[in-house]
This record gives sequence, C-alpha cells and structure tokens, in this order.
Amino acid sequence: MATPSRPTAYHAAAPGGGATQDEPPPGASKGAGRGELAVFTWKVLIVAGVVALGIFLWKISGTLLLIFTGVLFAILLQRLTGYVQRATGLGHGWSLAIVLVVLVLLIGGGAWLMGTSMAAQLGQLQEQVTKAMGMLPDGWRQRIMEQGKEWPWMNQLSSFASGLVYVVGDAVVVMFAALYLAASPGVYQRGVVLLVPPRGQKRACEVMDVAGDSLWKWLIGQLVAMAAVGTMIAVGLWLLGIPSALALGMVAGLLEFIPLVGPFLAAVPALLIGFAQSPQDALWVAGLYLVIQQVEGNLITPLLQKRVVDLPPVVTIGAIAAGGVLFGIMGMFLATPIAVVVLVLVNLLYIEDKLGQPRHFPSDHS
Repeated sequence: MATPSRPTAYHAAAPGGGATQDEPPPGASKGAGRGELAVFTWKVLIVAGVVALGIFLWKISGTLLLIFTGVLFAILLQRLTGYVQRATGLGHGWSLAIVLVVLVLLIGGGAWLMGTSMAAQLGQLQEQVTKAMGMLPDGWRQRIMEQGKEWPWMNQLSSFASGLVYVVGDAVVVMFAALYLAASPGVYQRGVVLLVPPRGQKRACEVMDVAGDSLWKWLIGQLVAMAAVGTMIAVGLWLLGIPSALALGMVAGLLEFIPLVGPFLAAVPALLIGFAQSPQDALWVAGLYLVIQQVEGNLITPLLQKRVVDLPPVVTIGAIAAGGVLFGIMGMFLATPIAVVVLVLVNLLYIEDKLGQPRHFPSDHS
C-alpha cells in the first residue's frame, strides 16, 4: 500500500487547510538580495572607475598629445631610416644617425637663411615705418606716440616669453620621445602589447602595424602638400619681386603642417617684407597667399588625403573643429592624424571583428 509522500520543508499548508503553495526556503530572499546588491555595487564601481579614468586622461591630455606628436615624428624617422638602411646596407643605428644629421642640416640651413634675410628685411621695414611716421601731421604723430606709451608692452613681452618657454619645453619632450621611439620601436610595441590579454596580442600587433602604416601614408600626403605650398609661395613671391622668396616659401611649407593656423602665421613675415617695399606689394602678397591657400584647402589636401588614407574631407574638417574646441591649438595640430587612428580602430575592431565586413581603410589603391 502506497504511503502518502511527506510534505517537504519547502511547502506549507494554506490557511484553512487548503492546498499547499510554494514558498522560498528560509534565508533565500536574503541571499538573493545580497546577490543583487553585489551586482549593483560592481556596476557602480565600474562606472565610477570609467569616470575617474576619463577625468585622469582629461587632466593629462596635454602630455598624451605631446607623446602622440613624438609618435608621429618617430614614424617619420623610422621610415626614413628604413630607406637609408636598405639603400646603404648599414645597421639601424647608423642609418638613424644619417637621417638625423641630414634633417639637422636642412633645418639649420633653412633657419640661417631665413634669419639673415629677415634681419635685413626687418631693418628695411623699420626705416619705412619711421619714414611713414615722419610724413604724418604733427597732431596724429603726437597722438600715436602717446597711445604707444600707454600700451602694456611689458605684460605682453612677459606673456610671450613664458609662452615661448613652454613651447621650447614641449619641443624638447617631443624630440626625445621621437628619438627613443625611433631607436627601439620594437621594445615599446611589445610593452604595449603586453597590456592586452594573451588571446588578443596578435590582433593588437596587427592593429598597431596598420595604424602606423596609415599614419605614414598620412604623413606622405602632408609632406607633399607642404612641398606644393612652399614651392607655389616661393615662385609667386619671386614673380612679384619680393625679396627672400625662397626662405618665405620654406617657412610657408613648414607651417603648412599646422592646419588652419599655419598658413596665417606663414603670411605674417611675407606681409611685413611686402609692406617694407610698398603697401601695394603687401596687397599683392596677401592676394597670393589667399589664392594659394584656397587651392591647397579645396583641391590639393582633399585629393591627397582621399588618395593616401581615404579620409573624407568632412571628417577632416570636423576633427579639426573638435580638436580646437577640446584641446586648443595642439588639438587642431593633431586632429587629422588622431582621426586617422580612430578610423583604423573602427574599421579593424568594429567593422571587421564585430560586423564581419571587409575593411576599407587604409585604401588598397594607394
């Protein structure tokens, strides 16, 4: 004869002797509550950690931008060193030394050429300004002299000097960072890869290689644009009869590396020299720079960037605007190469890995 099953501890009689209903065991609700609390606590800690990391990165954003600038110059030095190494058969160290010597000679020669010519032209400019002041009516000349005495020259000079110190310090940091990275690129790449879990280290190496190759292609396009602008400026100033046309073309080409701001800085010495000759020459110089910058901004740079890195012009403009708002001049300076790296990460880690679609960056036809 079958015996009725005994009620378990998980069942209790319903009120009034009715049917039984399931109830959680004693302490189950407390355990579930503790589990939910632990999960919620971990989520809060993760969010707090992400926010703290974001604030920390924002605080050191200037240092990170300097390091990124050093990486750009290190890529330039490394690729040039590779070309010299293949052409001469020398080791990496000697090839890098040759590249550095050539660059120092080029930069030093350009600075000497520009310095001597600008010193002569500034002396001529001072004579022209003094002569123009003497031709003014006595009342106007007296008023200009009184206004000049009230200008806060010392404060302006102090601000300029302090800013110049910071610029020189940043340049030294970038220079040494580039030298160390170019001298031993494999050491630093392995150090970054070790921060990735073992299963993703091979992919991390591939991402870094593609990012470096893309930055090198962007640098090629930028150097071509700099050479084109410098050549057009030098030829145009020579045709206008402006002295030191070659030196001014070199300055324009070098400052072309700085988007938006560089062309305006390059035009200042040319306008001063043009004005030293005559106001009409200064107007012709201003028109020349304006036309060449329109050609460069609307034709040369978009075509080059489309060819070498497949970077849409709208992305370039948006990156420059965002970089300027977030990080000032330095952000504008590095906005385009940062956008290149971001597009590489999006193409490799999201489009290719997550979506399974073939990437289209950098372009295969370059």
